[in-house]
Parts: sequence; structure tokens; C-alpha cells
Amino acid sequence: MAKTLNSIFFTSLLLVVLFISAEIPKSEASCTKFLGEAIVPYPCKESVCEAQCAEHYHESCRGECEDHDHGVHLTNDHEEHCHCYGHY
Repeated sequence: MAKTLNSIFFTSLLLVVLFISAEIPKSEASCTKFLGEAIVPYPCKESVCEAQCAEHYHESCRGECEDHDHGVHLTNDHEEHCHCYGHY
């Protein structure tokens, strides 16, 4: 009887861990809705960007530093922006 209960407990625990681990990538993958930009000092750092996104957009799930090229290649005119994303 003890072996049966032990086996049932182990199987149940294994299923719970499997279901939880399967949900983690789904929640991270759905973080693609563009919410807006946050102001950060140059050069943009991911940790600062994420903190600013969380402060300004409460539904934000990530912030990314992205380089913008304005098409002027003679002056090397690049700007870094902090883009904030949320769940759909």
C-alpha cells in the first residue's frame, strides 16, 4: 500500500512540475505588444531600460535598448531608444 501511495505522489508531483514548466515560455513569448518608449541616459543599459518601462508602463513585461538609424550615413547619426513591451 505504501508503494502505491508513494508512486501516486511521485507521479502527481512530476505532472505538476511539467505543467508549471510548460507555462513559463508561453508567458514570456507573448510579451511583444509595443507600449511606447522610455527616456534613459545614453548609452542605454538593459537594466535601466527595464526599470524605466516598469515605472512608466505598469503592464510592461520587458524593456529593450534598440538602435535607430535615421538614414544619414555621412554623420553616423544613431540614437538608442528604450522600447517597452507588454502582453497582448
